[in-house]
Amino acid sequence: MSADLGVGPGVLKKGASDILELLTPVEKVDMKGPSEQGDALGDDSAASALVTFCATWELGAEFLADCAATLAGGLNSANNDYTETDAAIRDAVNSVKSDLS
Repeated sequence: MSADLGVGPGVLKKGASDILELLTPVEKVDMKGPSEQGDALGDDSAASALVTFCATWELGAEFLADCAATLAGGLNSANNDYTETDAAIRDAVNSVKSDLS
């Protein structure tokens, strides 16, 4: 049994568009500058921890951006499926109407 999405295809497409728009400023998180300032801390373990933190932050941001892009792609795909199904149903109904005329 399939669940009703409760939204029309335009809403799905808009949601995908909004997600992609929000991703634009965070496509690449660059923590190189802050990680290079670790030496200014004067403690090797603190500097190392800062470098590790910055690298982890970059990878995490990239992972989340990839997940969001995948979600946007899924919404676009659902939108297309929805639109194609509506068109096929409309064509079938019109075909039946013309056969009955």
